[in-house]
Amino acid sequence: MKMKRYLCLALVVVFMLAIALTGCGGDKASSDSSTAASTAAESSAAAESSTAEATATVPAETVDLTWILAGPQADPDVDMIAQKASEYLKDKLNVNLKMQVFSYGTAYDNKVNAMLSAGEAIDVVFTAGWAADYKNNAQKGFFLALDDYLKNSPIREIDGEDFLNSAKINGKIYAVNTNKEQAHQWGFLLKKDLVDKYKVDIASIKKMEDLEPVFEQIKKNEPGIYPLLPVQMDAPFKLLDWDNLSADDAPGALYPVNGKTTVVNQFTAPESIAHYKKMQEYYKKGWIPADAATLEGQVTLMTSGKYFANSQSMKPGKDAEMKISTKIDWVQLNLTPAVKTNREAGGSMLAIPAKSKNPDRAFKFIEMLYTDKTLRNMFSFGLEGVHYDKVSDNVIAMKPDNKGYASAGNGWRFGDQFKDYLVKDVDDPQKWEKFKQFNDSATALDSLGFAFNPKDVEAEVAACQSVVQNYYKQLFTGSVKDVDAEVAKMDKELKTAGVEKVLKEMQTQYDAFLAAKK
Repeated sequence: MKMKRYLCLALVVVFMLAIALTGCGGDKASSDSSTAASTAAESSAAAESSTAEATATVPAETVDLTWILAGPQADPDVDMIAQKASEYLKDKLNVNLKMQVFSYGTAYDNKVNAMLSAGEAIDVVFTAGWAADYKNNAQKGFFLALDDYLKNSPIREIDGEDFLNSAKINGKIYAVNTNKEQAHQWGFLLKKDLVDKYKVDIASIKKMEDLEPVFEQIKKNEPGIYPLLPVQMDAPFKLLDWDNLSADDAPGALYPVNGKTTVVNQFTAPESIAHYKKMQEYYKKGWIPADAATLEGQVTLMTSGKYFANSQSMKPGKDAEMKISTKIDWVQLNLTPAVKTNREAGGSMLAIPAKSKNPDRAFKFIEMLYTDKTLRNMFSFGLEGVHYDKVSDNVIAMKPDNKGYASAGNGWRFGDQFKDYLVKDVDDPQKWEKFKQFNDSATALDSLGFAFNPKDVEAEVAACQSVVQNYYKQLFTGSVKDVDAEVAKMDKELKTAGVEKVLKEMQTQYDAFLAAKK
């Protein structure tokens, strides 16, 4: 009521001013002041209407909203952040947010896939081609189709039609992509203190083998430091940049060159076998940890400071991003060309499980991660005064003793990353402009938008994945006695599992996809 009285008083003053100006300045002043009064009245009415509408749309009943997210680890302060987010959302969505973070890799897959299969009431879940297998779980009916929600959603404009639609499976969208880098290139993050110490000329490094003299120096002179860290599917095998047509552990890929249309088994291809032998050479020299095949949690291992080089999917400022997560300075080394593939389209997504009890509010929550800068930065960096301090409106300084939210800076997992704060003395002030340039300049591969439907070969795909899981860690880390013998055994088991049927089905579908584009 007070606000209305103030607004009325303001209008009276405006009208009195209009009368005074009429006497002094003639018709023009009268016209301008009348317009000002009219505009003020209209703005006031619009503001009250907007406020009333927003209040009316907030549900009266508070409900629990469960969000399952992948991360380096379950940080101690996750519950605190979720509680503060719930308070912030009270007059917007009226939800009690329950946030659970499971570690990247098999731990996340096993946990989430089991929860989905059991029909647990999850409301929002992180999914990707490499985590809680997006395509597989969508085709099994575990995720809701989001097309109706997205019809008039601001996510359409933020993500862009092409990027958003690249997540379609059989014509429907079952998860929304994080608005982040829309391309990738592979390379290494190198420990900066050792790069400086050994005067590594980054510009001269064009392939992994160019780092071998540095690896040798580190092995000889740096006790306790391993030259190379290969971790499961994040191993340097990624530098071959196979254009996978299904999950990372499923046979079926294209060579990463436009115009190459033959689907091959990437795990037994000549280039891959040569790579396995190179890794075996490194393993025998002691450049790779003896227990590399059993290691999990790349970010946690990097934080230990015991490894010089680790392979990564690159983007502008990847070295700065990982400094926030690991508290270690890195130098970024890009090796492969920047390309747009289905990997990015399905690289980081949020879905609503079919068993969600509150799908409408779940989608509104997802939408706010794209539109509400305050909310998404809460999850990207934690809480102001606890995990970081504000330097300016868009720049923050991380607390040096922040141990409660070590996942800070991993905003690539949800929403619109372009709304993230910049971290003082870490992030490039032009970070988001460079992201846009990176996205715009990357080459889109011919396969972009292709979605393999495994419906007719589900059993064979699952059997092949099981075989790959039994062999790839040892091959990727070089910890096998005889590469040729190991590949021969894997190849035999894959053929028994039905790999040739899978590749034939992929080829048929991909040929049809290309024909439809003409």
